[in-house]
Amino acid sequence: MAAHAGAVKQGDEGKPANSLDVLMKLPLEPPRIRTRPWWFPVQELRDPLVFYLEAWLADLIFGADRAIIPDIEWMNQVLLTVDIVNNGNFVEITIFGQPRVQNRVKSVLLSLASRHRQHRARAQKMKQLEEFLKARALGSQTVQHPVA
Repeated sequence: MAAHAGAVKQGDEGKPANSLDVLMKLPLEPPRIRTRPWWFPVQELRDPLVFYLEAWLADLIFGADRAIIPDIEWMNQVLLTVDIVNNGNFVEITIFGQPRVQNRVKSVLLSLASRHRQHRARAQKMKQLEEFLKARALGSQTVQHPVA
């Protein structure tokens, strides 16, 4: 136990051992500074569209590492930011671009979110049905009803 990285050293009661070393090993958050792409007009940065989604939906739509965002930006000529809020339960999606394009991208993202919610609900119902059928099959094997 004394070899544990977070263990307390003898004589240093109450202080974590090597707390600075532990902090230095934590991964750094990537910088939030982005340069505006050459194809994106400056005047479209003025009025962003902001909405929120559950974090698990954002992971499905954009990928866990948000790798799909540059492709979406290029195809739709918008800029997207996806920030985690509310202790990681939700993400804030900000769309910069022309208003009609902002609304179209929001509509597409909400449609994808709805599709993923429906798929998850169906998967849960199928799991419940499988469990019910297994329980019913086990129940019919143990109790034999006489045929009249």
